[in-house]
Amino acid sequence: MWSWSSVITPWDVKQYAYCPMIPWIAWNYGVREPPTYSMEAGRAERSRRLEALRSLGLPQPIRLDVEMYSPRLRMAGVADAVAGLRRLTVVEVKAFRRKRYWHFREQLMAYALLSETCLGPTHRAVLVLGGRARCWDVDQRALEEARRLALRVREVVESEKPPLVQASGKCRSCWYRRLCPTA
Repeated sequence: MWSWSSVITPWDVKQYAYCPMIPWIAWNYGVREPPTYSMEAGRAERSRRLEALRSLGLPQPIRLDVEMYSPRLRMAGVADAVAGLRRLTVVEVKAFRRKRYWHFREQLMAYALLSETCLGPTHRAVLVLGGRARCWDVDQRALEEARRLALRVREVVESEKPPLVQASGKCRSCWYRRLCPTA
């Protein structure tokens, strides 16, 4: 049996890609940022989200809020959508467009890794940012990169020492700055 407190998640991977200190703080201090307006807006629009996914021409069936758990990876998450039967497409939906979205891509690839491990062959990953879709092929190289990143996240969150990070402009708007040992 597993619990959310013993597994890393694609959220941890996303936050690590943005700043390695965030998942360390979340795990070691036991705090998480309260849901943002963007997160609440995304959850509230389930029917619109399904319609937007249908307009992308994804293979049927489209399943929403797909729970996945991999004991081998010690990772679990709930993908926004998984489409198809034999060749799967995993989808992460964000309510608003962003100029910088590399950390969301890392989250998406963590979901693709979970999908490949738990559900079967996953060949595409789609990130929807405010109605605009960006697509990536899921190949062995992408899966291996996602696996390595997940392992790095696990090492960081299980360490007693915080990761070494440099303060940057991102720190000014970070919810975790008041808990950050580098601030």
